[in-house]
Amino acid sequence: MALNSIRKLRRGLVLFALILPLLYILSAGTAIVMDRRSTLAQAGSDMRNIAATLDEHALRTFGEADTRLRWALDEIDRRGLLLSPADERDLHDILAAAMDGAPQAASLNLIGPDGWLRASSTTYPLQPIDSRDREYYIYLSSHPGRGMHVARSIRSRTSGKWTIPVARRVDHPDGSLKMIGGFGVDMAYFDRFYRTLRLGDSSRLMLLRRDGWVIMETPLGADVMDRNVATTGLFRKLAEAPSGVYETERSMVDGRPRLIGYASLPESDVVAVASVARAEVLRPWAVRSWEVAAIGAVSTLLLLGLLRFLWLRLADLEETQHNLTRRNAQLDTAHRRFQELVDGIDGVVWEAELPAFHFTYVSGNAEAISGYKAGEWIRDPAFWRDRLCTTPDGKTVEPVLDMDGPGLLKPVEHHLMTPDGREIWLLSNVMLAGSGTGHLQVRGVTVDVTRQKQSELQLFQAVHVDPLTRLPNRRAFVDHVNHALALAERNKTMVALVLIDLDNFNTLNDTLGHEHGDQVLVRIGERLRDCIGPTDMLARMGGDEFAIAVEGGHRLALKAEHLAERIHAACADKIALDGHELYVTLSMGIALYPQDGLDYQALVRSADTALYRAKASGRNGWQFFDSSMARQVEHRMDLETGLRHAIDGGEFQLFYQPQRSLADGRIVGAEALVRWDRPGRGMVPTQEFIHVAEESGFIVALGNWVLRAACCQAADWGRTAVPLRIAVNVSVVQLRQADFVDQVRSALVLSGLPPHRLELEITEGAFVADTLDAIGKLHLIKSMGVELAVDDFGTGYSSLSYLKQLPVDRLKVDQSFVRDLPRNAGDRAIVRAILAMAANLNLQVIAEGVESEEQLEFLRVEGCHEIQGFVVSPPVSAASFAARFLITNQT
Repeated sequence: MALNSIRKLRRGLVLFALILPLLYILSAGTAIVMDRRSTLAQAGSDMRNIAATLDEHALRTFGEADTRLRWALDEIDRRGLLLSPADERDLHDILAAAMDGAPQAASLNLIGPDGWLRASSTTYPLQPIDSRDREYYIYLSSHPGRGMHVARSIRSRTSGKWTIPVARRVDHPDGSLKMIGGFGVDMAYFDRFYRTLRLGDSSRLMLLRRDGWVIMETPLGADVMDRNVATTGLFRKLAEAPSGVYETERSMVDGRPRLIGYASLPESDVVAVASVARAEVLRPWAVRSWEVAAIGAVSTLLLLGLLRFLWLRLADLEETQHNLTRRNAQLDTAHRRFQELVDGIDGVVWEAELPAFHFTYVSGNAEAISGYKAGEWIRDPAFWRDRLCTTPDGKTVEPVLDMDGPGLLKPVEHHLMTPDGREIWLLSNVMLAGSGTGHLQVRGVTVDVTRQKQSELQLFQAVHVDPLTRLPNRRAFVDHVNHALALAERNKTMVALVLIDLDNFNTLNDTLGHEHGDQVLVRIGERLRDCIGPTDMLARMGGDEFAIAVEGGHRLALKAEHLAERIHAACADKIALDGHELYVTLSMGIALYPQDGLDYQALVRSADTALYRAKASGRNGWQFFDSSMARQVEHRMDLETGLRHAIDGGEFQLFYQPQRSLADGRIVGAEALVRWDRPGRGMVPTQEFIHVAEESGFIVALGNWVLRAACCQAADWGRTAVPLRIAVNVSVVQLRQADFVDQVRSALVLSGLPPHRLELEITEGAFVADTLDAIGKLHLIKSMGVELAVDDFGTGYSSLSYLKQLPVDRLKVDQSFVRDLPRNAGDRAIVRAILAMAANLNLQVIAEGVESEEQLEFLRVEGCHEIQGFVVSPPVSAASFAARFLITNQT
């Protein structure tokens, strides 16, 4: 600090010593004046509120008195009582009953039209009392039709109490005065209530009539009953507003300055007034003002002493100024040499104080490496925490500084966003050091490792991220679930694993191509990501399969179900893709830790089992795993294993069900039906193992075996008996095989069966899956001479268009339409329609499932060509068929 600056500072201290007391006096005076205004305003508000309360209280009190008075008058009128000695007893009882329980009641009296008081609640019997001088009698006797009237205060001539009369006039039917009833409200009741408010010695509470007469005052004055204040400022204020507050220098109460609050409700006959002496209101303010003045005086003296002390110390500063200037020049020279040396290092050299990690030195190359100037590192005390300890997701995580040798700390990585928006990674090598101040310090060198981190990230993503959807892959998901299971075991919580599979995705891929299929997977991944919570993990497991891991407490099953509902709803919307509108459905299987598995592999197996159940239940839904599913899966795997050995082990048999002509009653054909007699298990239900064979793909081998065996059996029968047509069912999966036509040709050649004696039964669903391919193969087969029949006709996609294109010889009416014939009108109509259509297309019709003569006769009459069913015979073995039907046909 220069000598000239010290002198300026001294002059400033003198000026400050003069100005500060003046500023304090001005500010304190302003505060005292504002305090006075605030004190008066608060007191005025209190007086106005008290006046409003008093007015409401008076209105309720007079209203209750009027209610009791009207009840008494109505009771007198109802009983037809008169103001006569004969009815005086009854009148007294009624008046006494009306007063019962009323704390404000002093007396209740009845005055005749002549002005004499004839009945009272307080005295019986009563000598008539002259009341013609009472103000309420004079007023009401000359004002017919007047309602409740609040009179001036009087001393009651029956009870001796000071009261405020509440009176009403009662007229004869002709309008002449019949009587006047007066309810005397005890003034002591108001006085007691007002004194409970405890408003201070100078407070005054009053009730006034609207004509200015005082009817009540607390404390009660000697002249209260004779005062009229209609000409005072109060009534001028009342004319302007029904309630308010004002200040007067000479009050109507005691001539002293007062704050006066008033209130009168529009429906009230009285005005309530509350006032307090201004001197009493300002007494606390005066005390506070003296306290402020005293504090100001003491503070000013102390400040002047402090300024004197500073004045003396400035002299000391002047003495040391020359030494400081010389030493600073030496330090600047040393600092420049050091800075030049440090700036040549390929890294930011820095020093910081612990524990706040406030940088005290940063080399000049900080901007080139970090994007922030060295001054920004030093000036910002939170630069380490806010800039160098921020994770990529924006969170602040301060690293733990661990020792890595004598005085050395383990290297620390930093994620940093530069001012120009670049994302970089830095690495700090840190060393612990002491300082002359006694604080611990750290020193380090920070280098740029962004390229190294990018290489590590690329390697990590290649191992853990799905390249198509950018979701975690199977490996990352397995690691996450194993970690979650370890936490759940330690914390006694739960984990849900949801496997998701796109329904019929292979069909979509085959139809639109793999490029469009990949785009669908990306879109589905985005929708799934929007459905999960912040702690859930979504991954693509491969192909069209996704998985989600959800962690939580004991209500996790409900949370997983809600997640499945969100996914189902989110994926229900169409996917617009290059002019196509696609609707993709999902099937989901859910397994829970610990009940469905204790490790990843067990959970995946359980979830996969539940997924299989969801697909078996019609797809487009979800299932939770349960133990019954495990048993079903074991049973299904057992069937699959058994099917693999069944053909080689000779476990399959063919049974034959005869087909009869309705024209001559002869057996014209037989349908070959496969049966599985499993060793040690017996007959396996046909639908059970056929369903498993179709799903596992084994149906192709089984179908080819059935085709060859049936052709061989039909050829044998043809050599020894009357030739029959043999019908063989063909699975949709078989028809899709590229070598299906060759398999049919091979079976005919191998067996020697004439092609026209082989009939292939194909369901309608086979034409929907791939119409062009199916039509092509069937035309090739038809060209061999093989006959074709549409099985289960009417239950699938019955369409005239494919019947026109296909070389079909026969329609086979499904047994569901035959079962209720001829009773069911709907079935009758359907069968007739099928027969009519077949006749127009020159097709033969065979009805299956015929079980009664009644059904047989209906079909014969309607023109059906052939039947098959229990009415002829159930399926039987080849030997039984030959014995029962081939000999019959020969005869």
